[in-house]
Amino acid sequence: MGYSLILDTSNKSLVVGLANEKVLRKTQYYAWQRQSEYMMSEIEALLSANNIDPKDVNEIISTKGPGSYTGVRISLTIAKIWGFCRDIDVYALSSLQVLKKDDEPSICVINARSMRSYIGIYEGNKVILEDTIYTNSEVVELLEKNPNYTLCGDTKYLKKEGYETDIFKQMLSIK
Repeated sequence: MGYSLILDTSNKSLVVGLANEKVLRKTQYYAWQRQSEYMMSEIEALLSANNIDPKDVNEIISTKGPGSYTGVRISLTIAKIWGFCRDIDVYALSSLQVLKKDDEPSICVINARSMRSYIGIYEGNKVILEDTIYTNSEVVELLEKNPNYTLCGDTKYLKKEGYETDIFKQMLSIK
């Protein structure tokens, strides 16, 4: 049986998961600007805790941004090198799309700093607005005009309540 390795370091958290048809094990915690220090040991610990040989990983699912420039490169570099060395599939997903609320209309945001947001709008698997950058005031205005959309992501910087999705489940589903 093969396994999927799930990786995300595009924002402030370190996300590492292991799945087959469903998510078996997952680790997610705040590790802003320290993901590179922890990622490999977390992958090793996850595989070891489940008695899984790294050779049994037959695909990797990673986010590709938008997000922290260095953060995006961490998980993508690991995914691409592992994929190349083991000749396995690598799936690169939008860091915003994995934040959406299932099939509901969702406005997904990540803090781009300098009073800006990375934003993408989705409804199910349909992309309503491709990943882009808006000012935070444009995002707030968009939310006011679209009250039927769910705001998703780490939205504290906008001073708004947001929906926090199960990133692992979404990444497995979107892939």
